[in-house]
Amino acid sequence: MPDLTISSTLHDAGRVLALDGEIDMATEHRFQDAVTEALTTQPFGRVVLDCADLRFIDSSGLRVLIRAHKAAKEQKALLAIASPIQRVLQILRVTSLDTRIPVFATVSEALSASRA
Repeated sequence: MPDLTISSTLHDAGRVLALDGEIDMATEHRFQDAVTEALTTQPFGRVVLDCADLRFIDSSGLRVLIRAHKAAKEQKALLAIASPIQRVLQILRVTSLDTRIPVFATVSEALSASRA
């Protein structure tokens, strides 16, 4: 059974949500809740989704990313994706989400990137 573990760490430059597992219909609500809480507690800040251990994301997870991107823009916060594995990166590219949500090779790069 696919599962998802989300751990949240606060850094000086923003909050990092480390995603471990799979985001699909069974886990999308947990992902939505975590991202919403992170954006709410980091208004005008930065939320980085660490995808190094995210093995899969389906359309339900992509929907959450789109909603999170819109919410971040409304709050003038930065939502970024870091360290996606090739399979996840490919999905982001095919759906053009990588043109809306910045993708970085590492969490450090995402935390230190310019907001422009």
